[in-house]
Amino acid sequence: MKHSHFFRTLFFTISFGILFSCANKNNLEEIDNSIKCDDSSLQITENDSIAISNSTNPVIWKGFYNSNLIEIYFTKNVGADGETETFTAVFSKIENCLKIDRAYKFYDGKQVDISAITEVKIIDFSINNWEIDFLFSGIIVYLDPHDKLVYTRKFWVKLIPENSKNTPSKNLFFTECLGNKMPINIDVNKDTITDFKLTYEETKDIGNKPNFSFFTIKLVSTNVINNQILSPIRGNSPYFVVFEPPFSSANTKQYFDGVKNELDIFYEFKPPYEKYNHYLSNNLTYREILSNNLKNYFIISLLIDGKTYFGWIQFQLDTASCKVEIVETFLNTTPNEAVFVK
Repeated sequence: MKHSHFFRTLFFTISFGILFSCANKNNLEEIDNSIKCDDSSLQITENDSIAISNSTNPVIWKGFYNSNLIEIYFTKNVGADGETETFTAVFSKIENCLKIDRAYKFYDGKQVDISAITEVKIIDFSINNWEIDFLFSGIIVYLDPHDKLVYTRKFWVKLIPENSKNTPSKNLFFTECLGNKMPINIDVNKDTITDFKLTYEETKDIGNKPNFSFFTIKLVSTNVINNQILSPIRGNSPYFVVFEPPFSSANTKQYFDGVKNELDIFYEFKPPYEKYNHYLSNNLTYREILSNNLKNYFIISLLIDGKTYFGWIQFQLDTASCKVEIVETFLNTTPNEAVFVK
């Protein structure tokens, strides 16, 4: 994945107001979530609202609050195609003091890469001033999970109410959106036997922090020998399985490796990261095909009594509106005769 390459080659810039030091992470201890209150001896000014200095486009600290929490964050560009990385620290309100709950980085791959969350180890933090629900300033020290460096950053943030921040009003979950509508059994030749299923596969990633699952939406065959999902014959992968008119089943075959069969992928994070649940919205799969106004098809074949019959399955998938359906199916009654859709 592109972002994993980016993380391996990540470099850092020394800028005004940011101190760093290389450290062996085995010798670093995570903060004990102790409660911190104002410390007026810290030298924090409005100039520290700049997280990363730049003569033309400095990166600014931002933040918001609700009745229980404060979140502060900054976002920097990390790619030529609009990719960004956001560092976020979350604090719990404890009367007139604060306790840090967690910190993490969110890599936003936009339309060219897969987004990801990585938890960040907080080494220490101090509060210079907290004007409740208005202003928050201090120092935070953390171990970056990618370049393995320790960063000490000052911050000065004017807070806004959470409901004024442009965030989704409801978290998205796969089961509630599409998972409860699949699998869809498909009986192409109407013999009461399921030939294909429009379904999903769940994969759990327990090695990542935070843990997450991803759900891959795809068409699968109930018998890969007799019921085949066809792709255009070509010399190299990826082999495509989604067609739009005009098309023909001529010059197609079933491939087993290198098949681009993912219609969409949904990433679902464990609490408290549910707000980052998202579909790729076909960005890395069939974005151009599934987002246009043309009808979408699979080309298939069935082996019946030793003879091959070609056909197609018309489907609709709109993850933005949580809609999935099989629209129509067709199977040629003449064996070995190609099917066409204009």
